Amino acid sequence: MSSVALLGPVQNAAAQEAGEDAGATSTDIIVTATRRETTLQETPAAVSVLGSDAIEKRNLVGMEDYLASLPGVSFADRGAGQNTITIRGIGQADQLSANTPVGSYFGEVPVTGLGPPLNGNGAGNSDLKMVDISRVEVLRGPQGTLYGSGSMGGTVRVIPNAPNLREVEGSLTAGYSHTGRSGSHNYALEGVVNAPLIEDKLGIRVVAYRMFNDGYINNTAASDPTQEVVDAVAIGAVARDDKHAGSETVTGVRGSILWRPVDDLSITLSHAYQALRQDGFREVQLALPGAYQQARVRVGENGGRNGYVNMDLNISNLVVEYDAGFGSFLNSTSLIKSRGRNDIDFSFFGFADPTLLAVASVTNADKELFVNEFRFASKFDGPFQVISGLYYEERKTKADAFTRYTGTANPPPASAPRETADNKNKQKQFAAFGEASLTPIDPLTLTVGGRYYKFEQDILIARVDGVPTTAEGRSATTDGFLWKANVSYKPSDEVFLYAQWAQGFRQPQFQRAILPQDDADNDGLVEFADGIERAVDPGLLDPDKVDTYEIGVKFQSPDGRLRSSLTGFYTDWTGIPVSPALSLARGEAFYFNAGKAVSKGVEFELFGEVGDRLFAEFSTSWVKSTLDETVPGLGTKGTNLPGSADHNVKAALEKRFDIGENEAYIRGDYSYVGGYYTNFTETGLKSGDYHLFDLSAGVTVDNFRLGIYARNLTNRKDFTWVDNIFGATAGRAYRLRPRTIGVNLGVSF
Repeated sequence: MSSVALLGPVQNAAAQEAGEDAGATSTDIIVTATRRETTLQETPAAVSVLGSDAIEKRNLVGMEDYLASLPGVSFADRGAGQNTITIRGIGQADQLSANTPVGSYFGEVPVTGLGPPLNGNGAGNSDLKMVDISRVEVLRGPQGTLYGSGSMGGTVRVIPNAPNLREVEGSLTAGYSHTGRSGSHNYALEGVVNAPLIEDKLGIRVVAYRMFNDGYINNTAASDPTQEVVDAVAIGAVARDDKHAGSETVTGVRGSILWRPVDDLSITLSHAYQALRQDGFREVQLALPGAYQQARVRVGENGGRNGYVNMDLNISNLVVEYDAGFGSFLNSTSLIKSRGRNDIDFSFFGFADPTLLAVASVTNADKELFVNEFRFASKFDGPFQVISGLYYEERKTKADAFTRYTGTANPPPASAPRETADNKNKQKQFAAFGEASLTPIDPLTLTVGGRYYKFEQDILIARVDGVPTTAEGRSATTDGFLWKANVSYKPSDEVFLYAQWAQGFRQPQFQRAILPQDDADNDGLVEFADGIERAVDPGLLDPDKVDTYEIGVKFQSPDGRLRSSLTGFYTDWTGIPVSPALSLARGEAFYFNAGKAVSKGVEFELFGEVGDRLFAEFSTSWVKSTLDETVPGLGTKGTNLPGSADHNVKAALEKRFDIGENEAYIRGDYSYVGGYYTNFTETGLKSGDYHLFDLSAGVTVDNFRLGIYARNLTNRKDFTWVDNIFGATAGRAYRLRPRTIGVNLGVSF
């Protein structure tokens, strides 16, 4: 029995072959975090892995199901596509910045920062659902040399299954669950078909899924309105109750074709499409008595519908890989198109002018990315190895937003605002990177790496009510170099040690121009919610950077059934862009380089077989991330960074047994997420600080699988995010999904 069983079998056929070539044993976990196949035990980095078995048994579907329980990782769930990932204290800090410091990949494709434009957000993750996934690799710490900008805190890699060229196979799974409190019925349908068209030469794999999650927020706008809703209705806004606000439907299709004309050449063409439709918002309002309650008016013409978020994502990818014997060449070309649209009311915000409460903001955002990466990974005889590559990315973004009266009054109130904003920009990124490794003596390996990067950004259109702003026509360029040094030592098969210094970088924030509504008295200062007026300099902010110093040790038992790792790190983070809450509701934020921060911590993982078919897992981390200097109006030295839990714990126990000749299991999962604020002032309510218990069990009879599960067994209602755009006035927050109990039935062939 393999020690990776708790994490799940993470090797598909291709990975198994690669593992065999690398000398891996049957108990080894094969990962590609270093852009070449290595065993997890001998990867000189902090990496957590989730395999397909664990994904299925724990019913993991999206990032919110697993990231917050991993050591050193925090995850703020703010609804569809609005999530924020923080690794080792390096996170977003606010939800308006367009440049995220944590990278996300789906296979070879970077999907960072493709969230829908709700509330001006630009850095949420698309979160393709985890159907037919081989494994998930979470890399902690800066990955600047190999993964570039956006991987300053770490990288999350979701790796789908590749076509099987030897066997016809497939599966069909149907799931039903029920969510407590104001929630109700949920369902999921998933199908996978794999067919070798020419054995060992050409194969195709198709995946399709549809998921519906009922909303669990009780909108009492008609029966228990706030004063803001009463004022909005008085001028024509429409209020209706909805016991299931925030319902979400996700539809997805993926297809991939693998052609291997000769043994050393493989060509993979794939396309993925996912559509997300969210009806209403999963935000709660803290001023209302119910834990899962809101009071929001309707939007659209004559208040014809609930507020909503729509997102469509298309990903096309062509990977050509050639094994030349002395090394492998890989070229990945991707075209990513995302389209987001939302319509959000303002009735949650305490405007003094009631006509503003019957107004909604509609935002449309289209993003198109062309990405090409070429890599070479050597397989030289001898002690010297290299990885090198070139990276090019062109990102085009077009967004328009407008406010409109959503009530039934005809004509609308004369004072009801109608403002339009149009933006179009283009960003280019070029990079050349490489790592060289030398093994002077067999247990010792020395590695140095570097990455040259260059960014160009052009603001093509920036208009308000059709009038160009001072940002239109602006261009900016920045470049630089990142370094990495690593030393690893393997004194025995059971022990592996490494030490590393690595740098990370994030594309700098482009500061928008000051508009008349930002500066009513025309004194060049903008007022913020903390009462401080600040000077704002339009243009390109300084880039923020990290230097991380890390040391780690990995252990495994002689038979490979039990594994553990212990990592300590210290990070200097400079030039952090932060956005203080605005004094007035506006669709775009202003940013400031808040200065310096320090993040330090310890991470521990242990997993494996601890008894006869009894598997255990335990992980924990302590992370302390604080400002390293006082920034007036933002925070004092020693203030905790927003969005980062100081402590988290994950524990699991799984027992496998037979019912007759049928394999069965029962599993329990526990996780604790420490508390954290979502603002630098550490005011208001904390998010996190909750304990979660999950249970699952299942049995396989011939080709049929039956599984049952319970998520959030104790029905905790803690916060996952508390508003940090408009300060305490808005009183918005997200809570944990209430207890959900479900069943899955699947058949494989």
